[in-house]
Amino acid sequence: MENTRVSKDSMTDIAYNGSNIPQWKQLCIAALAERDPLKVPEQIAVARSAVLDQIEDNFSKSSSHEQLALRNALVALDVLRDLTP
Repeated sequence: MENTRVSKDSMTDIAYNGSNIPQWKQLCIAALAERDPLKVPEQIAVARSAVLDQIEDNFSKSSSHEQLALRNALVALDVLRDLTP
């Protein structure tokens, strides 16, 4: 199994061995994996914006599985925001 690594240095510096992971999902993973509490709010905002853009741009074209994943991502980001001091 190949390693998957999320860089803690920058949310735009996300290294994945699989290139099929959508950017919105990469940004959500980066926000959820961030250990610096001062960076979390910005990463949540960027990830949330990417998810909402994906919903707006492709909702009618998205599969029901992707629509569910997008809704779940928003819920996860909201929970993270609520837990962030």
